[in-house]
Amino acid sequence: MESFPIFMRLQGRKVLVVGTGALAHAKQRLLLAAGARVDLRDTLPPTLAGYALVFGASGDDATDRIVAAAARDARLPVNVVDRPELSDFIMPAVVDRGEVVIGISTGGASPILAQRVRAWIEDALPGNLDRLAAFARRFRAAVQTRVADNATRRRFWERFFDGEGAELVMAGEEIRAARRMIRDLNAADAAERKHGTRIEIDLASNDPEELTLKTLRALRGADVIVHDAGVSPAILDYARRDARHVALGEDFDVTGLRVVVLRSAWGARRALAGGVR
Repeated sequence: MESFPIFMRLQGRKVLVVGTGALAHAKQRLLLAAGARVDLRDTLPPTLAGYALVFGASGDDATDRIVAAAARDARLPVNVVDRPELSDFIMPAVVDRGEVVIGISTGGASPILAQRVRAWIEDALPGNLDRLAAFARRFRAAVQTRVADNATRRRFWERFFDGEGAELVMAGEEIRAARRMIRDLNAADAAERKHGTRIEIDLASNDPEELTLKTLRALRGADVIVHDAGVSPAILDYARRDARHVALGEDFDVTGLRVVVLRSAWGARRALAGGVR
């Protein structure tokens, strides 16, 4: 990962766009949609004080270089359209479903490929997905108050999104969905930390292309990944970003956690010989 993905709040903040053509106006529309106060100019202003971001969108090499240099001198993040070498951040292709926004980037290598990926994702997503996110936002504070433990709260939301409640929201029956949510929150075991699970997987190969669907599902759902030193980092990348990684043989508290134990092909052979626990 060459760039750190981040979503930045710009509501009410001032953003400078230098340029007057189609590129500049496209950036202006996108920024206005995010709630920014856009200052569209054909040249740099006397000072960059007060701006949150700077965009160079003139299409002129000399002007874009001046804009990039001025922004860096002012210690402001800058993006120059189609010039990743002059940019501090890359503008992704965006899938916008209201409350759900997905950014796709190739690090500036191929914007057209990013647009193709965006089209594939848009085709796969339901059109009313934003309803589900808006509903979850309404109940987020209540769930955090009622279910204090992070791992248990994650299970609660997973059950909701996989169950009838989410189906009701997507069908437009939000009143019934709200009743279901309140009933689940008031259930006696809603805030209880459940028994954990443990799945042991002996990898036949360290090639991530050869992972089974069962292994992928286990990795993506795990709270803790226990693995030997031979497991490929490319395989570990399939786990959640917040999953804890633990060396095989290390002691840790697994109460209420979903644990996946991974042994590389090398580690599995040692385990069969009694050399790894």
